[in-house]
Amino acid sequence: MKLSAKLSFLVFLSTMLVIVGMSFSFYNVSKSFYKQQLKEDIEHRLAAHRDVIENDFHTSTLEHVVVMEKRETESFFIIFDQDLNVINSTHPLSESSLVHYTSWLVSQDQERGKTEFVETIPEHIPHVWSYIPIKVGNDGYGYLFIDQETGSFEQAQTQLFVITFAMGALAFLLSAVLIVFLSKKITDPLVEARDYTQKIAKGDFHINISAKGNDEIGDLMKHISSMAKQLKEYSDTRQQFLSNVSHDIRTPLTYIKAYSALMKEKNVSVEEVKEQSAIIHSEAIRMERLVNDLFQLMKLEEGKLPMTITEVNLNELLNSIIQKLQLEATQKNIQLDLLVEKENIKSSIDPERMEQALMNLLTNALRYTPNGGRIHVIIEDSTSSTLIKIADTGEGIPSADLPYIWDRFYRVDKSRSSRHGGSGLGLAITKQIIEQHQGKITVKSQLHKGTTFTITLPKSL
Repeated sequence: MKLSAKLSFLVFLSTMLVIVGMSFSFYNVSKSFYKQQLKEDIEHRLAAHRDVIENDFHTSTLEHVVVMEKRETESFFIIFDQDLNVINSTHPLSESSLVHYTSWLVSQDQERGKTEFVETIPEHIPHVWSYIPIKVGNDGYGYLFIDQETGSFEQAQTQLFVITFAMGALAFLLSAVLIVFLSKKITDPLVEARDYTQKIAKGDFHINISAKGNDEIGDLMKHISSMAKQLKEYSDTRQQFLSNVSHDIRTPLTYIKAYSALMKEKNVSVEEVKEQSAIIHSEAIRMERLVNDLFQLMKLEEGKLPMTITEVNLNELLNSIIQKLQLEATQKNIQLDLLVEKENIKSSIDPERMEQALMNLLTNALRYTPNGGRIHVIIEDSTSSTLIKIADTGEGIPSADLPYIWDRFYRVDKSRSSRHGGSGLGLAITKQIIEQHQGKITVKSQLHKGTTFTITLPKSL
């Protein structure tokens, strides 16, 4: 059964339960009210007739009372004497009816009067029987008796049943309309979403979903489309990643294989052995660095790389890093300096990991800043966070490349390889280290003007 049919059936069932419950409650309340009102009306009529008769006891008075009661089409009015003989009545009485009436009167307390709902015929419309004694002077004279039908209420019950049936039919039609509406509004989009997810599960990410509306279904379609796009990007990135890893490992392996083959197959001098061994050693180191970077990045992404958090003086840490890079900066005639607002700015970090992240950023800045340029390391301190900015006057990064610089093996200059430009994992590792410190890193850049990386670290972890 379709979801729309289930929902419509639920709506129909709920509506019918409400209709039946309300109808049943209304019937019982109205029935109770009708009985009470009818009882009071009959007793009031009998009491009024008794007062008239007792105040002006005369044959004409009795006839007048009977004439008044003849207007009531659904009742029998009878005047009995003290011995339960009929003095007068609004309608002719059969022997069987008279026996029923007198038998009931005999069974009652004839001194007081009573009103009772009686089923004269099983499973038939109940009647109201009521009587009141009459006294002339101090002597008993007889009884006033009414047999009142309740047919008018039973007609109302029938009308209520018809109304309930009509409302049920209307609820059924409403459910049919809901089935059509929900099929278009809910079921069809869900079927479409199911088909799209099946395609995605099979690896087909080239889908274009047109999300209509701002409701939950529209949001679902948008999220499926976004998921497909991200999975495609992930698949493309994975292919690029495997391609880059294969390339970066294959290149040093080619050198190692080639030079080791030369040393094996040819008679080479001691000097050539040293030269070729140095190349093999260099390529082996490069492979080792690449493997270590990959392993470290994997551990960082999984959150399994242990961090040793201590309170560190950032001024001293950055001064130490700058001292290590000062020789390279001097060789390229690059001004590398530290700018601080105050002394002894402290932060809770893992000094070894943070040094690695900062070294990656500064090494890149030195690599891409031309001779005669400047690199400023700036520390800004506030009550809630600490900012470390690394600003250079280098080549800059094209705006189209900025969103991807954190990806593994992504290089702005596609002509550079790991042999000349590092492993391509430095910024990815840096970003993971900063995020492991619950911080964030952002970048702003302009071509031919420079790049600024900003690290925001919380005061404490």
